[in-house]
Amino acid sequence: MKSLFKILLAAVIGIASFSFVGCSDDEFTPTIFDTTEYPLDRSVYSFPLDTFLKVNFLEPYNLKFLYKMQDIGSDMQKNLVPCEYEKSIEIAVLSKYLWYDVYDKCAGKTFLKLYSPRIIHVIGSPALNPSSGTETLGQAEGGLKITLYNANNLSPTDIEMMNEKFFKTMHHEFSHILHQNKEYPTDFRLISNGLYNAISWQDTADSLAIAQGFVSDYASSQAREDWVEIIANYIVKDSITWAHMLDAAQYDWERVSVEMSVFNPLDQRCKAGLANRDSVGYIDRKNPNASNTQYNIQRKIIQRDTLDLPIRNAEGKGQIIYSDNTDGIDGRQVILQKLEMARTWLKEKFDLNLEDLRKEVQTRQWLTDAKGNFVFDKNGNYINRLTYPLDETGRTLMDALKEEVYKYKELQK
Repeated sequence: MKSLFKILLAAVIGIASFSFVGCSDDEFTPTIFDTTEYPLDRSVYSFPLDTFLKVNFLEPYNLKFLYKMQDIGSDMQKNLVPCEYEKSIEIAVLSKYLWYDVYDKCAGKTFLKLYSPRIIHVIGSPALNPSSGTETLGQAEGGLKITLYNANNLSPTDIEMMNEKFFKTMHHEFSHILHQNKEYPTDFRLISNGLYNAISWQDTADSLAIAQGFVSDYASSQAREDWVEIIANYIVKDSITWAHMLDAAQYDWERVSVEMSVFNPLDQRCKAGLANRDSVGYIDRKNPNASNTQYNIQRKIIQRDTLDLPIRNAEGKGQIIYSDNTDGIDGRQVILQKLEMARTWLKEKFDLNLEDLRKEVQTRQWLTDAKGNFVFDKNGNYINRLTYPLDETGRTLMDALKEEVYKYKELQK
């Protein structure tokens, strides 16, 4: 219906323009519309953010960043709420810092002027789909608009969560816009042909999806989602997480039901260091058996005895024997093949280096030293750059980013 309306509107405008041309005796101004640029109202509480968005999005990219929820542009079938003002500030400055500034640096301002959406619509609540038990994280509409949901739960202290819920979504939806402008390789559709499941992809455990060569369960829904998921996940996932995913992808995984009475004692042995976790599997608590007496387990496929315990390669004391590629698919190699195809496409079609893009995002998210090397905490984890103190006052990078909005309060005095 929306597309039909746009077509009809375009037709009406075209007819109107034709009639104006025919009236050659009339004198016309350059446009019949009021093009006066009205200043923002300084008395409005949201003036600082409105000004920041005008200066950093509207003027350079002709992009409207909408945080005051637009009913007409929202899914009226869902129970949605607007984004809180302070959260709107956070997602605005982070969108600039971790998205637009990154592409500007790696591809130049002309790139975003050409391919940026014209509207970013931020909504505070999640967009839940009760019928499928899924959550829509974002939407790209016709290459013109990106909608981001759940912004009220944005948390700069948790980069992994922000990547999963927001910034992976941004790169995902933006990659949709790119392939709507320049088609991705048709050969890509053949790599996992026959494995896509558009109906019940949400029932696929991540480990099972990875083993089949998909970086996420959603990637297994259809080829075009697979394409943008490989790009988005590679950009936001740190090197340790990406390496662990590739490691898991080289194994075959299965999903089985195990009686709680059997699983729990073995689970305790694993926790005590008396058994290998792979001999038991991993609880998938999202899908408990209806009788509540069984666990649904996703686990690596290994050789097992009649008691479901692992068969080892040296009289019961050696290494577990894994059953690799029982389905003929090496998930690791498939993922790397898809990644290389995406890397080549971005370079050839947009002169965009995926490695540079990823490095820029990673170094803006995680703390690095003077040489540009990542800094780790005592447990070997990356350190959040956004919340790491910049100086002895405790001021953080996130504080500095928000100050770019708050500085416009001076204009209200």
